[in-house]
Amino acid sequence: MTLFFKVTVLINPKKNPLIFGTLLLSFSGLFCRGIGFFYRLFVAQAFGEEAMGIFQLITPVLMMGYSLTTAGMQTAISRFVAYACQKKEHTLCRFYLLGGSAFCFLLALGYSILIYGQAEFISLTFLQEKRCIPLLKILAFSFPLSALHGCFNGYYYGKKETVVPAFSQIIEQLTRCTSIILLYYYSLSRGITPTILLTCFGTLIGEGASFLTLLFFYFKWEKPSIFHSFAHFSILPMVTFSIPLTFNRVMVNILHSLESVSIPQALKQFGYSTSASLSIYGVFTGMALSLIFFSSTFTNSASVLLLPTVSEAAGENNKIKIRSTLYKTIGTSLFLGLIFGSFFFFLAPLLGNLLFHSMLAGIFIRRLSFLCPFLYLHTTLSSILNGLKRSSLTLLINVTELLIRLFFVMFLIPRYGINSYLYGLILSELISSFLCLFFLRKYLS
Repeated sequence: MTLFFKVTVLINPKKNPLIFGTLLLSFSGLFCRGIGFFYRLFVAQAFGEEAMGIFQLITPVLMMGYSLTTAGMQTAISRFVAYACQKKEHTLCRFYLLGGSAFCFLLALGYSILIYGQAEFISLTFLQEKRCIPLLKILAFSFPLSALHGCFNGYYYGKKETVVPAFSQIIEQLTRCTSIILLYYYSLSRGITPTILLTCFGTLIGEGASFLTLLFFYFKWEKPSIFHSFAHFSILPMVTFSIPLTFNRVMVNILHSLESVSIPQALKQFGYSTSASLSIYGVFTGMALSLIFFSSTFTNSASVLLLPTVSEAAGENNKIKIRSTLYKTIGTSLFLGLIFGSFFFFLAPLLGNLLFHSMLAGIFIRRLSFLCPFLYLHTTLSSILNGLKRSSLTLLINVTELLIRLFFVMFLIPRYGINSYLYGLILSELISSFLCLFFLRKYLS
C-alpha cells in the first residue's frame, strides 16, 4: 500500500508535472512511433527501398523549414509562457501564443513560397535527384501548418499541460498513416501505379489534422476572449530570445543537410550505382536509424519538458533543484541507453528480418546499438543547457558533432564504405555527451 501511495504521488500531475508530463509524452510517443513503424514498413514494402531513399533525401528541406520558421520560437513560447504562468498572468500567456504564432506563420509562408517556386533548382542542384521536384512542391504547403502546430505545442509545454500535444501527436500519426494507405489502395483500384508522392499527401493531411485538433482544444478549454487588448505587450523579447536558438538550429541543419545529401554521393564514389546508393541510404536512415530513434521516446519527451523546468529553477536561482534535475537526467539517460542498447545488440538480426525483411538493416541496427547511451545523454543535457540560457554552447557542441560526422562522410565513406560512417556517428555522440557534461560541471559538484 505504501508503494502504491508513493507511485501515485510520483505520477501526480500537480505534484510532479515533469514526471507526469514525461510519462504522458513518452507513452503517446511510443504509440505514435509504433504507428510510424507500421507506416515505414508499409512504405518500404509498397514503394521499395530506393523510393524510401528518395523521400529521405528531402528530409533536410523539411528540417530546415522547421528550424528556420518554428524551432526557436516554439522554445521561446514554452519558456515565456512558463514564466507568465508562474506569475498567473494568463492574458500574457495567450499573447505569447498568438504573437509567436503570427510571427512563425509569416516566416513559414515565405519559406513555402520559396520552396514551391525553387523546387526544381533545389532538387537538381542541391539534392541531385529530379524525382524530388513534385515531392517538394506538395510538402511546401505543409510548412505554415507545421509552424502553427509547433507554436501551440510550445504553449502547452510551457503550461506543463501535455495532454493536448500528446493527443494531437496521436491524431497526426493516425491521420497520416491512414490517409496514405487509403490513397494507395484507391490508386490501385483505379489502375494507377502508386508512387512515393502519396507519402507527401499523407504528411500534409496529418499536419492539417493535428493543427485543427490543437485549435479545437484551445478554444474549447481556454475560452479566450477576442476582445483582449494586447497593446501594452510586445513579442520583441520572445523574438530576441528565439534568434540564437533559431541560428543554432539553422546552422546545425545546414551541416546536417550537407551530411545527408553527401552520403549517397559518397557511396557512389565507393563504387555503388545510383539505385544501390539510394537503397542503402534508405535502409540506413529509414529503417535502422529510425528504430534507434524509436527507443529515444522517453528521453525526447523528457528533454521537451526539462527546458521550462530548468528555466524556472534558474529564474529562482535554485541551484539545488538544477543539480537534482541534472543528476536524475544523467542517471535515467544512461540507464535507458544501456537497456535499449543491449536489446538492439542481441536482437538486431531478428529485428531486421522481422520488421524490415532486410539482413542489412539488422547489421546496421547492431552497430548502431552502441549509440544509445550517448544519444540519450546528449539529447537531455542539451535541453538543460538551453534552459540555463546557454544556447551558444549547444550550438558549439552540435556543430562539433556534425563536423566530425562530415569528416567521416567526405573522407572515409568513399574509401571504406558505410561502416565507417556508423563509427563516426558513435564517436560524435560520445564527444558531444562529454562536452555537455564539461559545460555543466559546476552543477555536478
